Amino acid sequence: MSDQQSVESFEARDKILATATRLFSEQGYESTSLSQVARDAGVSKALIFWHFDCKEKLYRSALRKTLEPYFIDKEDLEGLQESEQIARLIDQFYDFVDDNVYSVRFFLSLTLQSERRPDEMLSRVNELYSAFRSSFASIIESGQARGVFRAEIDAARDAALIMASLAGILVHLFMSDGFAPDAKDLIEHLKTTLFQRLVIPAVGSPLAGRP
Repeated sequence: MSDQQSVESFEARDKILATATRLFSEQGYESTSLSQVARDAGVSKALIFWHFDCKEKLYRSALRKTLEPYFIDKEDLEGLQESEQIARLIDQFYDFVDDNVYSVRFFLSLTLQSERRPDEMLSRVNELYSAFRSSFASIIESGQARGVFRAEIDAARDAALIMASLAGILVHLFMSDGFAPDAKDLIEHLKTTLFQRLVIPAVGSPLAGRP
């Protein structure tokens, strides 16, 4: 196979995976046919079989492909104060959803549906969710140790609350059939209310003395 043919084969495979991910997320496994994947991807059904052998392998390949972008960029947090780190983590979460809308919808559908939920795949998503929550908790504890955040705050619970709020915004977006115009406003409101709760106001501030 020539270099050009290899590139074209790789591009066709990626196109099939992207199309399959979208259709599986929208319709589920049973309601998505290989004929529909081929038609929407603009390829032959034979080409799908050449790359993936069967529908089950296409499904699992789509899951693995979906998992690739799931990571936390901790280098992006270096040199930032605790409040800035939390804001950046929240933005990372939102930007990931914005950039990978079909992938996230895919996993939401897996979570809500009983059909074909591969535990090893979903466990990876749970690991990422836990990693975000642990990162938030560690940052809050760091801020408390430096006297930046209120000492009475329960870091673990507030970290879980942040993730629950982000998950709620995520559901709101998909209930709106895509990204609602107020999505970014909700994220900014979350950050504002969160910091009002976490940050110890400066002496003389109107917020000083508030619980």
